[in-house]
Amino acid sequence: MGIIVQKFGGSSVANAERVFNVANIIVDDYKKGNDVIVVVSAQGDTTDDLIDKAKEINPAGPSKREMDMLLSAGEQISISLLAMAIEKLGYPAVSLLG
Repeated sequence: MGIIVQKFGGSSVANAERVFNVANIIVDDYKKGNDVIVVVSAQGDTTDDLIDKAKEINPAGPSKREMDMLLSAGEQISISLLAMAIEKLGYPAVSLLG
């Protein structure tokens, strides 16, 4: 019993079925009495797609700050969907931004 930190890459949360698979892994560790902290990547090719869109808008290269804002959107989507899946399984979850 303790704190568990888990990281899931983009392919792990690429679609609803995979999001629920990850949610079940998290819930299993929670049911064992652990506090679980989870970090997730953007779904599938989301990051690559966002980079391509940024280059389309500003081929010379957008500022680092705006790229950080843009790319964090992918992770925000993943963690929100994952928190929703955990809640649907009947367990508490809160998504947070860094």
